[in-house]
Order: sequence, then structure tokens, then C-alpha cells
Amino acid sequence: MPHAAKTFAYKKLTHYPHMRPGDISIWNEYIDKNADNFLRCWYDVKVGKPEITTIISDEKLKRNWFDLSRWGIDVLAEDENLFYVIEVKPNANAKALGQACAYAKMWAKKRQPNKPVIPVVLTDTINPITAEAANFMGVLLWTP
Repeated sequence: MPHAAKTFAYKKLTHYPHMRPGDISIWNEYIDKNADNFLRCWYDVKVGKPEITTIISDEKLKRNWFDLSRWGIDVLAEDENLFYVIEVKPNANAKALGQACAYAKMWAKKRQPNKPVIPVVLTDTINPITAEAANFMGVLLWTP
């Protein structure tokens, strides 16, 4: 198991942790059109060190802050040969590219998987400037 998040079969779910409605629509369409792409996946996989706060005294709020102060991979997917760190974003731009790159590098450094880790942005629209930047950065751009 590459991390502590819950493992899911690669299929549509009724709920995806921390995904917005636009993200869910894109991800579900991708699954519909690419039903055999992955062996399994994980959602909202946390990366990075949490921010520890002494300002918050309430224990429940501290636990929430601990979780929310870390970054979350939308989808971590695995096939026979690779792990894919997937940022799902409608009308993706430079922010999504940066997220995919940062999350992939941070996850790979922490987990040291036995397969290469590929940053991916899954979006509904690919603009020319986004495609050009993704190519420079080594980020795959996918649409459903």
C-alpha cells in the first residue's frame, strides 16, 4: 500500500472526498470513457507537513486545522507501470499545473514508490498556453 488513504476500485462513486461538483463531473466522464485505465485509486491523498498551531485551543479545531493545512491530491491512480497524481480542474491553468507538479514530487519523495510518478491535470478545456506550459513542465494534460 503506497500510503495511508483508503483504497478504492477504479469506478464511479457516489461521493469523492473534497471534490467540487465541476471536478466530479469531469472525473465521472473520464471514468465512463476510460473504464479500464487504472487498477485502483485513492482520493484526497494528503501531502506535506501540517501546520502545527498553538493559537487554537479547541482540540477538534486543532485536528481539523492539522488536516486542512496539508495539500490534497484529488486522485492518485495506479496502473501496471505508473502512479498518476491527478489534479482535476475545470478550465485548468498554471495553478493546476503547479499543483500537479508539486503534489507528485512531494508524494514521491515521502512514499518512494516502486514505480514512476506522473503529474497529470484532467480538465474539460485545454488552452494553448496551458498546453505549452504543461509540455515544458512534464505534466500530462487529459480531457475525458
